[in-house]
Amino acid sequence: MDETGAWNQSGTEGSGNEMADVDKNGESDRPTLRVDSAVKRFGGVIALDGVSLVVHPGEAVAVIGPNGAGKSTLLKLMAGTYRLTSGSVHLGTQRLDNLGAHLVTRRGIALAYQVPRPFSQLTVRENVMVAAQARPHESSAGTWVDAILDRCGLLSKSEVAAGDLRLLDLKRLELARALATSPEVLLLDEVAAGLVGRELHEIIELIRSLHRDGRSIVLVEHVEGVVASLVERVVVLDWGRVVAEGTPAEIEADPKIREIYLGAGVQAKRRLPAVENTQARNDAGHQERSHNEPLLALDAVSAGYGDLVALRAVDLVVEAAEVVAVLGANGAGKTTLAGTISGLLRPRAGRIRFAGVDITDLPVHKRARSGIVLSPEGRRVFSDLTVRENLSIAVSLRSGRRQLRARIDAVHSIFPVLSDLGHTMATALSGGQQQMLAIGRALMSDPQLLVCDEISLGLAPVMVDKLYEALEQVRRRGVAIVLIEQNVHRGLEFADRAYVLSRGAISYAGDPERLLDEAFLDSTYFGVQPSLPTAI
Repeated sequence: MDETGAWNQSGTEGSGNEMADVDKNGESDRPTLRVDSAVKRFGGVIALDGVSLVVHPGEAVAVIGPNGAGKSTLLKLMAGTYRLTSGSVHLGTQRLDNLGAHLVTRRGIALAYQVPRPFSQLTVRENVMVAAQARPHESSAGTWVDAILDRCGLLSKSEVAAGDLRLLDLKRLELARALATSPEVLLLDEVAAGLVGRELHEIIELIRSLHRDGRSIVLVEHVEGVVASLVERVVVLDWGRVVAEGTPAEIEADPKIREIYLGAGVQAKRRLPAVENTQARNDAGHQERSHNEPLLALDAVSAGYGDLVALRAVDLVVEAAEVVAVLGANGAGKTTLAGTISGLLRPRAGRIRFAGVDITDLPVHKRARSGIVLSPEGRRVFSDLTVRENLSIAVSLRSGRRQLRARIDAVHSIFPVLSDLGHTMATALSGGQQQMLAIGRALMSDPQLLVCDEISLGLAPVMVDKLYEALEQVRRRGVAIVLIEQNVHRGLEFADRAYVLSRGAISYAGDPERLLDEAFLDSTYFGVQPSLPTAI
């Protein structure tokens, strides 16, 4: 085994006959994976809308697309984790969509997840042993597991508890657990997420070595280098549908794909100035601060999950009543930033100040009381409560009826449709109406700063227009907005200031207008040099 973790063909460190079926290259004996007209609905949300996909024996295919396109849903349907609303999945002559996930695994499909979740108190070997039980021949499980650990660069760490592994080894373990089931098709959901530099190179080499065996691979990935290095064909999803297909080079050169990732072109800005509301804020009990100090300031803030560093020394400023757009590709750290600002995630380094006060260690509920409120990605309304109950629950129990009524009236003035739907269960609302409810619920706290995470995700353009019109009313009332947006051009149209995140670091901060230059936008958003073609 070499230093990248790829299999050394000379057969060093524990290779044996048991590994022969891992290294076999009989592509003609492997089955074709076929997805036909797959539809998946979650309530009123259509995650996949008639997707068909064929993966030939030994082929490596990448599935790409913006947030909410349906990529991970497609993998989970193929793996049996989700059940189809309609359509079918076949592996060779076997129909799989009517089977449980454990039976799909035994038929030859394994899924490796973006966020590894091994049994943390079990050793590396024990984790792989559990996965190996899916193999039809269990008598040689110990030899098989040794071969898998060797293949994935984990043999020397076989007795280490999984909870003590670093991120790269956790990724290796996730692949090892999938490989231990002896899959014909390996599904990889952003397994390179969080890796940089040499770590990224090592995981690419490991995946490439697995593909050389003749095994089929379906890869969901947002790191352009991983896609270009590993696959022969790219399928692009948007709004749950296949919108393009071709080689990595063809997809990179397709202007339609660039528009899908960045959104439609920017229209002329048509905005009114923010309302002067200093006295109103003081009357509402909000803290005064020095006029020389911004409303929100992040100073060299880093944050992450376990060993994954998702934000790296981020500096960010938001002035009162200002709209700040935070842009970036999937996996850039945008949602982590939203969670760090709102208090859902504690920073590992750096300081955060709000309204002149250091809030770095302030918990989420106290940040909400101070005036920072998050409207999260995915809406997350209480489906078994009515619209009015969803709004009312966001107000302190100490508030009187008059204050509750005043705040509900204020939300209704921004979203009149919520007034008509007050007694409707949230689960009966359309996706756009649920997003209105999510923003309205955030506004019930009377915030100074509203953090909006991907509010346009999965919504029709006409509904997105209505949401942005509502946000304009919010801004005019003196509320500052941090707008985390996948649609780059829509975010630029609305923002006073723009930040671009690339792999957790700020690659641009300043005037949104400068990002209208396509070459400059490519260099900041995709992390490529301006002279290079647009990256995925």
